[in-house]
Amino acid sequence: LSPELLREKGLDQQVSAWLVDLREDDSLLDAFFEIEQPVLLGFEAAPSKQHSDYPKWEKRLYGKLKQLLGTDLIHVKNAASLNLIDKTITASPSLTLPQNVAVNRGAKAKYVWTLGSSLGGPQAVKEFLDALPEGLPVAFIYGQHIDAQSVPILARVLARHAHFKLIMASDGMSLHNGEVMIVPADKEVEIIAGSVRICSHEWPGPYGPSVDQLILNVQRAYQNSGVIIFSGMGNDGAVALQSLSKKNKGQPLEIWAQSAASCASAAMPDASRETGAVNYTGTPRELAQHLVSYIQQQENKIQHAQA
Repeated sequence: LSPELLREKGLDQQVSAWLVDLREDDSLLDAFFEIEQPVLLGFEAAPSKQHSDYPKWEKRLYGKLKQLLGTDLIHVKNAASLNLIDKTITASPSLTLPQNVAVNRGAKAKYVWTLGSSLGGPQAVKEFLDALPEGLPVAFIYGQHIDAQSVPILARVLARHAHFKLIMASDGMSLHNGEVMIVPADKEVEIIAGSVRICSHEWPGPYGPSVDQLILNVQRAYQNSGVIIFSGMGNDGAVALQSLSKKNKGQPLEIWAQSAASCASAAMPDASRETGAVNYTGTPRELAQHLVSYIQQQENKIQHAQA
């Protein structure tokens, strides 16, 4: 709200917290010391969205708001909303597996992709998984901002209609083709020598799970890995993508994002795009088609090299 509009409406608003951007001394400031809601004061201008420091600034801001409110603002907390997805989305025809792609279901995964999402993510990820053909030799590690109690419901909803097996991350397990591993919200997950390790500590930063940290952990463990950022609030993932794009300028990674028009909340994919690291954008089904084509191209290269 502008100072003028705030004077007109007053401070008696239904808000959880106030973020006050102070550019100069203002008589309105005194009023904020008398209200019950938490107040976060900003004395310096925020970096522009195009600035390389913006993702880190936004992440710190979210962390401060989370600390003030004592709650996570962007978690999917309503199990009913997940059940609604289960009831409303009908099965759509899956894509066709290319002839040159061998079906290696159950084999240790060679292609491992990170999926990250928040608000609106479960529906988008379901549409993506439902479109993938049976037998596609790929596995996914999925980080969704969600409360721990709803994770089993998320797994059940995503598994319906999909040709992929939804599994919960557990210590010592390894990933196989045809699997989607959902990471816990409260404990960091690492991959060491192809084996999953559930850490005793929480994810770093304000998000749970941290898509930023998940991306970095998966990239360290798997050479043939990529990232897809789906619908969500906040900018989780952008800091990691910015870092990886700087380190891999000679060999750009496959980093894709859901199109803004198809998102319930485009903040997360938009933040990823603003880093300049995203090299493909599409709807969930278009992302699925692009992945099938990508794996087909990779398999062609391998077959030609072996011929």
